[in-house]
Amino acid sequence: MRTSNELQVGKAGEYLVCADLILKGFVAFPSEQGLPYDVLLDTGNKLLRVQVKTTKKPRKIPQRNKDSLAYIFSIKLHGKSNKKINNDCDIFALVCLDTMKIGYILGNEMPSTINIRADSLRGNYYDEKGISDYKKCIELYKTIKNQSEIARQLNLAVATVNRYLKPDWIPFKTSARYFNDFIRDRQWFQKL
Repeated sequence: MRTSNELQVGKAGEYLVCADLILKGFVAFPSEQGLPYDVLLDTGNKLLRVQVKTTKKPRKIPQRNKDSLAYIFSIKLHGKSNKKINNDCDIFALVCLDTMKIGYILGNEMPSTINIRADSLRGNYYDEKGISDYKKCIELYKTIKNQSEIARQLNLAVATVNRYLKPDWIPFKTSARYFNDFIRDRQWFQKL
């Protein structure tokens, strides 16, 4: 059962989505309680059902050895315990209350859970730090041939520096996306 605070967070997200869509030049209004969508959007060409998911701030991603923060959205009806929403909505609106940003994703493209990187943490994620360290290591190796010294300067293990300097080594890069990747303009909605 959802607490009063969770309901208030959800309501705040719904009203922010309505305001965002209205400011984009559309007609949008909250739906009735009990429906599998929260907002009805009139683009002028069609009516679209919008399911709103709201989070207060980035949270630690479960099952990580090191702390890694992201906006986590679980796409299930009324929280974590019930079934996943299937074709009951056309668009998911993802609301971050800490930044007041709203992202949108098509209903058929939404996984049951999505972790979205916080734009304020850009460059601090594990894969990004690894790529940055790799580039610094390669650059230092042009003038410093001693791997121990490179490791000391970059605060890395010598084994890591050794791995970076192997000719066939390729830095790991995830396909993770940032929240700004989901912010949409008016034209995105009109093409639906």
